[in-house]
Amino acid sequence: MNQATPPSAALHGELTADGTHIVLIGVGPDPEIARMAAQLQLATPLIKPSDPAGALILPTTWAAVVQLSHTFGAAWRPGPRLLAWLGEEMRRRTEPGIDLTATLPEGLTPRPYQVDGARMIAALGRALLFDDPGTGKTITTILGLLERAEAGHQVAPVVVIAPASVVDPWVEAWKTWAPTWRVNAWRGTPERRRRLAARPANQQAHVLVASYDTARMDAAKNGPLARLGPRTVVVDECHLIKSPAAARSVAARRLAKRADNFVALSGTPITHHPGDLWPTLEALAPLAWPSGERWKARYCVTVPGDYSARVLGLNTAAEPEFRTSLLGQHRRVAKADVLTQLPPKVYSVRQVDLPPEYRKAYDQMEKQMIAQLPDGEELSVMSVLAQLTRLSQLASAAADVRTVSETGPDGEIHDRVQVTLRAPSWKVDALLEVLAERPGEQVVAFAPSRQLMALAGEQATKAGLQVGYVMGGQSMRERTETVEAFQRGKLDLLCVTTGAGGVGLTLTAARTVVFLQRPWSLVEATQAEDRCHRIGSEIHDSIEVVDIVATDTLDTRVRSVLHEKAGQLADLLKDQRIVTQLLGGSTLRKAAA
Repeated sequence: MNQATPPSAALHGELTADGTHIVLIGVGPDPEIARMAAQLQLATPLIKPSDPAGALILPTTWAAVVQLSHTFGAAWRPGPRLLAWLGEEMRRRTEPGIDLTATLPEGLTPRPYQVDGARMIAALGRALLFDDPGTGKTITTILGLLERAEAGHQVAPVVVIAPASVVDPWVEAWKTWAPTWRVNAWRGTPERRRRLAARPANQQAHVLVASYDTARMDAAKNGPLARLGPRTVVVDECHLIKSPAAARSVAARRLAKRADNFVALSGTPITHHPGDLWPTLEALAPLAWPSGERWKARYCVTVPGDYSARVLGLNTAAEPEFRTSLLGQHRRVAKADVLTQLPPKVYSVRQVDLPPEYRKAYDQMEKQMIAQLPDGEELSVMSVLAQLTRLSQLASAAADVRTVSETGPDGEIHDRVQVTLRAPSWKVDALLEVLAERPGEQVVAFAPSRQLMALAGEQATKAGLQVGYVMGGQSMRERTETVEAFQRGKLDLLCVTTGAGGVGLTLTAARTVVFLQRPWSLVEATQAEDRCHRIGSEIHDSIEVVDIVATDTLDTRVRSVLHEKAGQLADLLKDQRIVTQLLGGSTLRKAAA
């Protein structure tokens, strides 16, 4: 990123008296000053002319100084006040402290890497925590905020924004590690939430945990969460705010920009490419990263797209600058490095063949977007997305098709094709074989399809097994009771949809995980495995992950896409194990009969 500026030109920078801005003045021949001004337009912070004219000003941020240094090299001349600020900022980022001073409840001892992460949060107040799923990021965050409060910083009120499935676990974690803090789940009717926000300050909870959907409604400009004025915002599973225009992303960033402290957590911070990270970066440092377009232009390789530039990956030439701009402010630990007591994952693939009549229907759907099922019913689609859905269904089980007439919003009657999976299912049969081979062992089965999971549970129940479900539409109480029953050994099989059970579950009673389908989402695919491979799974000698793959079907394409996405994540997090270990390696291995 360093573009050699002629030695006869220099760019001087100094802090304003209040320290909030950097004033830039170029010295040298006019053409060279003009060249420097053009280079400054490529910086990510917002740069404005001074008033009176004669200089440029930009907000004081670490990222801004890093960009100036990398762009102008020896021609960059920071003044005395700015040099002093840089020295202090460097100290905060590289010397966060040694031990925690906050008093913890008796009997609770954090792991050393959790203490390290907590010190980072305590030192800077705004941090990214990208530790592997299952390493205890929740505890690390709580410890960091406790330590920051202990150092005299204003931390409460804290608003935690999390998937609905982990609201209660967050509440329990705060109550366990910070029992003197008042903690509430932010939910209920809108009227109840407005009353909570209207309470006097001395009656407010120190910590409020809200789901993404509730935060989306209540973080509006005059919404109850916004009126609370949280001093700290925590965004769990921050990859969920990757779409800048999405309401939940706008809500989370609106709260974060006004807060003194911000922590973002995710074991998989991007789901497609590095561009996914920008909304989280804006929440982390709004003055440093105010524009997604400028951030991508500076740090990513892009190609023109239909509506916006398509991101191919990080720009290797700009990568050192980008990583320096986040110095000391982000952290990732891999389970393999810090939880060495966890059992290894052992992967295997069981390939199943489609019955001839369904093989024919699958091939017709793949080539012609229309298929005749064995019972004579015709199944057709009008879009590629619908085609992918039907191919996934045909690769898994037999199906019934019927046409349902519905009245649309326009008052017109429309026909809708309804596909219902039924027995026989070659994938469910393979699952039952896995269960039969492991008598007395508990197994968790995953798939994106709710229908397939319901069919698997139905067939397992007929085989005399005790079955539980974690799928969309359940109450939090029902979900919690089911998981607790499984962990107590009361259930033989737990059927989980990856959308509903990819986060917030601890299923360490199982030694075997079976995927009847893999989701297209890298986040859901990897997080699902880690429901069983996490702290608490030390009771097993290994965790077996079995993929049931239909031969010559969409299943193979899904695995290829997941590897491509994993490559982007591995580049961002500088850990190629993410690719090499995904799904047990890059090739299908057929399990021995």
